[in-house]
Amino acid sequence: MIALKYSKCEEARFISHIDLLRHISRILLRADIPVRRSNGFNPHALVYFSPPLCLGATSFAEYLTIDTPMAADETMQKFNAAAQKGIRAVKAYQLDKNPNLQARIVAADYIYPYPFRDIDFSHTVISYTKKGEEVSEDASAKILGIQNADGALCVRLATGGVNLRPDRLLKTLEEEYGESASVTDIVKVRQFALEDGEYADVDRLLDKLALLP
Repeated sequence: MIALKYSKCEEARFISHIDLLRHISRILLRADIPVRRSNGFNPHALVYFSPPLCLGATSFAEYLTIDTPMAADETMQKFNAAAQKGIRAVKAYQLDKNPNLQARIVAADYIYPYPFRDIDFSHTVISYTKKGEEVSEDASAKILGIQNADGALCVRLATGGVNLRPDRLLKTLEEEYGESASVTDIVKVRQFALEDGEYADVDRLLDKLALLP
């Protein structure tokens, strides 16, 4: 079992999550990476993803788990050789079993195109269109914190089962700063799982789970 940390940027930002599943399948096929399949009447490739990234945003912290007998370094090398522009694996972890990141990841850090400011998000209501209807939502509980990222505004948002899409916070930030921005200006830099009540960086979690070479 191999987990890959990969980036999704440039043209790849505009690949939807559904299309990404197909793109990754083609990459694995072109790369000649053997993938185990499930049992039963409708077997499928045992490939697992971290929670979806909103369309248009850049990410340097996406994760992909592949049930393959291939070694971690060889998997990453072959994956990168076959991947299209904007998708590149940066780290590979050899694991004993699927870490189930889709279910375990609960938060992510996003850098916005604004200078750091200590913003009070305790009464944040966001509005957006969902299935053709205008929706208003109190998003305060889904905004988990802010930090100064070398002078830029970094916001930690809930993701996974309970999530706040980073683009839906843009209107609030535009009102705060008086400047408009685009989803293409947003960059995901880290993802987190909850371990013993604390936010654990997924990189560190996978380092703990990784098998010794």
